[in-house]
Amino acid sequence: MTTIELQQWRESFVERYLNKIDDMEISEELERAAKKIFSKRRAPRPCVIHSQEEMIAAVRKSVEDAREGRVTSSEDLDKEIETWF
Repeated sequence: MTTIELQQWRESFVERYLNKIDDMEISEELERAAKKIFSKRRAPRPCVIHSQEEMIAAVRKSVEDAREGRVTSSEDLDKEIETWF
């Protein structure tokens, strides 16, 4: 999910659910649930923590590395991806 997609999803979530809350009891329950969820939160996935410019720069560097023979084996890539989740 890109940063823009995440932002759109958040806005849609707020419109569909949070803006319709009209009971303080529900608000308090949601706040407790949110605090519980955020206390267990993992590090964000790489695509969310980089700007578009940083991602483009990384792709350009990767293309240059591939042209010059500096590549990662599929086994090493699999191990790296496992660390993301």
